[in-house]
Amino acid sequence: MSKQYSIFFLIAITLILHLFIAKSYAGDSHIAPIVKCKILNHFPHDSKAFTQGLLFFNGMLYEGTGKRGHSAVRKVDPDSGQVRTEVKISNKLFGEGLCLWQNKIYQLTWQSGKCYVYDSKSLALKGVFKYKGQGWGLTTDGQFLYQSNGSSHITLRDPYDFARISRIQVMDGLNKIHRLNELEYIDGLLYCNIWREDRIAAVDVLTGKVQFWIDISNLRPLAGPEAEAANGIAFDPKNKRILVTGKFWNKVFEIKFPAVEHKNFTNQSYE
Repeated sequence: MSKQYSIFFLIAITLILHLFIAKSYAGDSHIAPIVKCKILNHFPHDSKAFTQGLLFFNGMLYEGTGKRGHSAVRKVDPDSGQVRTEVKISNKLFGEGLCLWQNKIYQLTWQSGKCYVYDSKSLALKGVFKYKGQGWGLTTDGQFLYQSNGSSHITLRDPYDFARISRIQVMDGLNKIHRLNELEYIDGLLYCNIWREDRIAAVDVLTGKVQFWIDISNLRPLAGPEAEAANGIAFDPKNKRILVTGKFWNKVFEIKFPAVEHKNFTNQSYE
């Protein structure tokens, strides 16, 4: 091979590599689209509840509340907002997110490294798991538990012993998404409240990539004068309803949005 030919060959290979890298970079830099939600209905919610976790099971809302001295797990009638059953935890603890797995309710604590497990029917305490780091949001796909800790990572855990299995880095394009909070797993996507933001990230659990954002800013003006951060996502699988609320909100909202119904991930809203 001549020297001149070798130089041309190296230049060609270099150009090909640069094009490949540029293409990969462009693909990773894709920013997820935003869809706006429409309010279908709303229901009363305890405006004194510092909502940390929310789920729907057997016709009832299960809610985890926070603040030391006020943290609890409660079973709530979704139509009236009335608390049917409530179990308070130690005044020293700050309650966080919760999820349901095999008829058991799991409740995180913020900085205490404890996850409480309750019977879903009676809310009787069944056990306690220990973990390292902070606890924020919690949900399940039926096989694993998914936990947030306020960072850009989601931790997969074994529901039998709460052992850590792996971690997911949540990204929108090239940007890490921090302050991941309350979680809900719906039809293969992980829906994440972002602390202090009126939007929900819909995340592919296999890649950690945000598939689309749900703009819920239209809910805040209707949530009462004391409304703080949006926090609380629940899914009613029988009726395919998505319910959302927040800390000190006076309503739970039933919403819909084009991304879930039409799989059309473009910026749009309902008229």
